[in-house]
Amino acid sequence: MNGSRSIPLIASLLCLMLAGCQTPEEIAQEKLAKEQKAKAEEAALAEKKALEELESQSDKFAAIAPPVNEVAEPYVKGKVIFVYKRAGNKSEFLPADRADLGELYAKSVAEVGTVVQVNCFNIRQGEYIREKTQEKIPAFIVRCEVDLIDNTIPTVIARKEFINDKLPDTTTIKPGDTRIVAISPYKEIRDFIRNLPRQ
Repeated sequence: MNGSRSIPLIASLLCLMLAGCQTPEEIAQEKLAKEQKAKAEEAALAEKKALEELESQSDKFAAIAPPVNEVAEPYVKGKVIFVYKRAGNKSEFLPADRADLGELYAKSVAEVGTVVQVNCFNIRQGEYIREKTQEKIPAFIVRCEVDLIDNTIPTVIARKEFINDKLPDTTTIKPGDTRIVAISPYKEIRDFIRNLPRQ
C-alpha cells in the first residue's frame, strides 16, 4: 500500500521538476500573457516607426506656406506638431514639445491636424563687459514668429509673436563665450497652444 501511494507522489515531483506541471488555467494565462506582451511590443515598434516617419518630414512641414486667413478665435484641429525653421532651409522637431504636450502631440503623419511653425531670431540688445579684459560681449534677446496652420484646410489661422527680452543685469561670462542669448520662449509658445480650444 505504501509503495503504491509513493508512485503518484514521485511522479508528481518528477513532473514539477521536469515540466513545471501547470494546470490548464495556468497554461492559458501564460499563453495570454505572452500574446499580450508580443502585441505590446509590436504596437510600440509600429508607434516608433510612425514617429520616425513623422520626424523625417520636418522639412516638408516647415515648407508649408498656405494662404493666411486669420480667425478671431484660434483653435487646435486634431493633434499638433511643432516645427522649428532654421538657417539654410533646415528645420527640426524638439523632443521637449512631444514630452510636454503629451497626447496633444501627433505621433504619426496621419494624425497631424495642426502645424505650428516657429521661426526665431536673435536681436542685438546691448552688451556685457568681461571684467578682467574689458572685452565687450554682445547680448541678444529672442523673438519667435509663430504660424498656426490648420493642416486640414490648409490655412494659416493665426500669427503670433513671442519675445523674451529678459536679460540679467549681470551674468557670468565663461571663457569662450562670444555672445549671451536670452532663453527662447518655447515654453510660452507651448502654453499658448495647449490653452487653445480644440476642434
